[in-house]
Amino acid sequence: MRESETISAAVGAFVSQMRRERGLTLDQIAHAARSYGASWSASSVSNIERGQASLTLPTLLLLALALGDLLGRPLTLSALLGDVEVLTLVAGGQYPVKRSWVDDALRGAGVTRNSDDPVDAENDFEVDWEFEAEVSRKMGEMNGRGLTSAEEDDRFAQLLDQSQMPPEPATRNPTKGNAGSLAEERAAKKLGVSIVRLRQLALDLWTRSLEEESSRRAGPDSAPQARGRVTRVLVDEIRGFMKEGR
Repeated sequence: MRESETISAAVGAFVSQMRRERGLTLDQIAHAARSYGASWSASSVSNIERGQASLTLPTLLLLALALGDLLGRPLTLSALLGDVEVLTLVAGGQYPVKRSWVDDALRGAGVTRNSDDPVDAENDFEVDWEFEAEVSRKMGEMNGRGLTSAEEDDRFAQLLDQSQMPPEPATRNPTKGNAGSLAEERAAKKLGVSIVRLRQLALDLWTRSLEEESSRRAGPDSAPQARGRVTRVLVDEIRGFMKEGR
């Protein structure tokens, strides 16, 4: 599984892999595409492999037809993306989206932005736009004069770290204290449950709170990003636990 790539780079890597595995040449792919009306040369296919081609919809369709003929099986547009799980819509790594979001769009689903879709590919940490807005608001309250860029980075890191810090040891009475940590608030929102319900589910599943389980699995000296990745796994475990009717 490769890291985040642009769509052009993902398609290029797939074409290169298929060509080398099947012993195909650049000219063979170009010739197959020309049979469908394309004006491709070997250099055209080479540009696709290097991620330097402009991949319009007609180009992708022609590529799927040409490779499908050479491989002896029909290809979907999704197959052209290879095994990449995170894609960026523009060069530079900005605005990454999950592969599943792209696959749904290719299958005809409405193209909308879901808060669960964007991810920070570099740190593998989900971007929560409302959480970032809340952090910005709190940073402004901390310093009425406004913050420099460096101070904003420091404060954001502090708040993110605090959002993953384990709270006081959990009790078997999850209703004690209705206010949740930022991590609990985010998890409860994703699961569509109250913080009290979230705490009860965590205790039933692990006999400890979400933050305690996250800290236990990630390790006491883990970075905020590492705890964020673990917390995301834990939220999925709770979701599965809920689907089982627990």
